[in-house]
Amino acid sequence: MSDFILNYVDGVILVTLDNVPNNSGSLAKIFNAIGASKINVDMICQTLPYKNKINLSFTIDQGDLGKTLTVVGQLKDEIIDLITEVSTGNCKFTIFSELLKTESGVAARLFTALSQNNLQIKLITTSDVEISLLFDNDNIDGIMRVLEKEFILNLD
Repeated sequence: MSDFILNYVDGVILVTLDNVPNNSGSLAKIFNAIGASKINVDMICQTLPYKNKINLSFTIDQGDLGKTLTVVGQLKDEIIDLITEVSTGNCKFTIFSELLKTESGVAARLFTALSQNNLQIKLITTSDVEISLLFDNDNIDGIMRVLEKEFILNLD
């Protein structure tokens, strides 16, 4: 039995907000507005600041796209120069294991397997027990085969 659990979710939308002021007040404003609209946010990723601005990416369910665009449109009145990018047609794979706390080289193994199969990652988030990866939907079966082989069937 594997020590890794692999989970898959389809219908994921990636939203990126460019030119967000680099302060916690801006993040609070964005996520309070999203939360007030009952939109569930999953993966969250922030870039390093450049000229006191960041890019903020997060994922939502495809059913929440309309509400999200409405909220972001309202935020543009308060956050000057805010640019919204939307990427549809995504799937998220999550690798979960308590071994991630203690076993070195898991990320190297993961990225090597993906690289050897020419699988491009759109977004990565991690915690101490999981790695979540966002991909285009165009090769779900191939991604599943690689991840199952590397983490479910081929544990060395």
